[in-house]
Amino acid sequence: MKTLSIICASSLALLVAGCDGPKEKAGAQKDEAAAKAAGREYKGGGPAEKAGAAADRIDRAQEKMRASQADALKDQGRLLEEQADAEADKLEAKAKEIRQAASEKANELGRQASALEQQ
Repeated sequence: MKTLSIICASSLALLVAGCDGPKEKAGAQKDEAAAKAAGREYKGGGPAEKAGAAADRIDRAQEKMRASQADALKDQGRLLEEQADAEADKLEAKAKEIRQAASEKANELGRQASALEQQ
């Protein structure tokens, strides 16, 4: 299940990486407006667009980091549950041993009581 999550997240990241992010698009619009105001043709790749692209990469990296942290917390939770199950199994086995020993002792005491009654 974790592998599937990683594959899906990676695919999404690759898909998003191929597209202009919102900050890159906004930067491109600023650069285009500045070029038009200066009477030049805008060919793309201006400074605001590049800064926006960098900001979008940072946003994606932070999103990926948060997703990884969430996965790590989920993994910790599963580990805690597994540890609790293992400890509970040990306690159940110990309880079974105690009950068995008590039953054997009670049976022995019952035999001794019967022997006394027959005398």
